[in-house]
Amino acid sequence: MPGSSWLPTAGGPWSFWSRWYERAMAGDPLPWDLQREVALIPDAIWQQGPEAVAEQIAKIEAAYLARTTHLAEEVTLDPETGTFSVTPRPLENAPLISALLAQTEDALEDALQGQNGLREDMRAVRTLRRTHQRYGNDPQRIELDYTSVAISLRREIRETQELAETEDNLALLEAVEEGALAIRAQHPEIAENRQRIAQQRLREMDRADLEVLESAEPVLLALSEGEMAEDFARDIPQLINDATTPLPTGAPPLPGVDESMRVFHRVSWMKVIMDKLPDKGASLFDSKTNKTIRLALEGCALFTILGGPQIVTRLVEIGLKLFGVL
Repeated sequence: MPGSSWLPTAGGPWSFWSRWYERAMAGDPLPWDLQREVALIPDAIWQQGPEAVAEQIAKIEAAYLARTTHLAEEVTLDPETGTFSVTPRPLENAPLISALLAQTEDALEDALQGQNGLREDMRAVRTLRRTHQRYGNDPQRIELDYTSVAISLRREIRETQELAETEDNLALLEAVEEGALAIRAQHPEIAENRQRIAQQRLREMDRADLEVLESAEPVLLALSEGEMAEDFARDIPQLINDATTPLPTGAPPLPGVDESMRVFHRVSWMKVIMDKLPDKGASLFDSKTNKTIRLALEGCALFTILGGPQIVTRLVEIGLKLFGVL
């Protein structure tokens, strides 16, 4: 059986086919629905050559990642600034959610007192403070953050014993878990998202992918505004740290699921929106967004390697691989 050495070098128009072949030879083929979409690319595009096919495959992959990492929010492009932002879906039963947030805040204050071991500088505390102060109207963000905190608290109380199993700490854990469950009960689409997240085969990011993500951070920051930019500034360093810092047990770490969902869901939608722009005004995209990318890439090594908007395409590939799709 021939090895993979006969394949064209990975990258460029052959990137997808190299990954497709490697997965097939490993007995772990790409998802059938993704392969089907590629197979159904119109003949007119196939006849234009490998570059045109690769461009169409990149669009298909971005849309596929957007569906795989679906969140209850909308990513939009501001035509005046050429930057992207996110808008959360409206809260259902806002009084109930407000009461749950207040209950969790009270439990947090109690747990920070006495001999419970919880400190203001701990990640779980910082996350809850930020969620309560800034994202009380964003159901998807509350669910993501509460779930992340619940996982952290359970591990620190019951596995590593970094936190004492006190009444206050257990009450905080219960309040966070109940809050996440309440959000899912009020928002069926968020419950579906969580089930999808739980089913993901999250994989470790290799060193090359981490370097791309780290180098792309200034680009994503320049292309986004408001909450989206602030999240990129927090989530990307956190992903890099999670993937490179050993856990206390010495077990190999995986990137944080919820940070990954935020980063790669938003990147995929940026790519989807970019792909639609030529039909709605390429001159706007060229004059606004491309200028922003060039400024962000000034002095960045990826400029010559990936060439502007292709960075977003490369990040989509990393996201698909991270979530077990490629």
